Amino acid sequence: MNKRMIIALFACLSLLLASTYTVKTQTQLDDTETFFDSKISCVRLQVNATSRAKPPDNISVILSLTSLVTKVYVKTINLTIYGFVNGTEKIEIYSNASGKLVLSKDSTVAFPHQIFVQENVYGVIYGEIYLEYDATVKDELGRELPYPFQGTIGFVLTRVENVYLESLEEELESLKEQLQSLGDQLNSTQTMLEELQNELSELNRTFTECFGKNLTREELLNINQTLWQLQNDYESLKGVKGELDGTRTAIIFLAVVAVFFVATTLYLVLRKPKSYL
Repeated sequence: MNKRMIIALFACLSLLLASTYTVKTQTQLDDTETFFDSKISCVRLQVNATSRAKPPDNISVILSLTSLVTKVYVKTINLTIYGFVNGTEKIEIYSNASGKLVLSKDSTVAFPHQIFVQENVYGVIYGEIYLEYDATVKDELGRELPYPFQGTIGFVLTRVENVYLESLEEELESLKEQLQSLGDQLNSTQTMLEELQNELSELNRTFTECFGKNLTREELLNINQTLWQLQNDYESLKGVKGELDGTRTAIIFLAVVAVFFVATTLYLVLRKPKSYL
């Protein structure tokens, strides 16, 4: 039972790994573009590479060489990759050489490369292939003739994104949003100021109608201070009034009690005693 479970578990893991590898391979193929494909005398050169990159990152480059004649002896094939610092200054970022290869007709050899692109490099990547070989070509009579070749081929490659420019664009967009927010706040403040100005004008107009003169800013401040003082005095007087009302009520109550006490006393003193005779 345990062996069956282990076998089933390994089978599931194998399927999972296979599907993951398939998806990854498909993704890599989808991100790859053919940048160079041409016949160079007796051979065919093809360069496939990552379409776009965002530094710092690696780009994949596959250089393929196919023989179009009877035999090709490759002495040297050298791939050199250049980038542009800040998009302007050309620098070499990769170089790799191979050689001493023999290819028969229609046979192909592929050279995979992983190239690191540093952060300050952006724009297009430029590649050069230096190729030197001796080919053997058959003529119409079947004779084998030597055909040597030596030359350099250039081509453009992956486009590298400008991370600095993208960062600046994001910051600019953020600044635009902040500026818009500040503009909205400014408009709101301006509206409030206009409303206050209208209220001030209305108060001034009312005061003019009542007292026949316009108010200056200092006069308005003095009036406002006076109003606050009157309000405080009013609150104080309300407290005093409450105390006075309480005192008055107590005095009235005591007066009533005193009158009642005096009347009772007089009644007891002045009434005639009853005669029991």
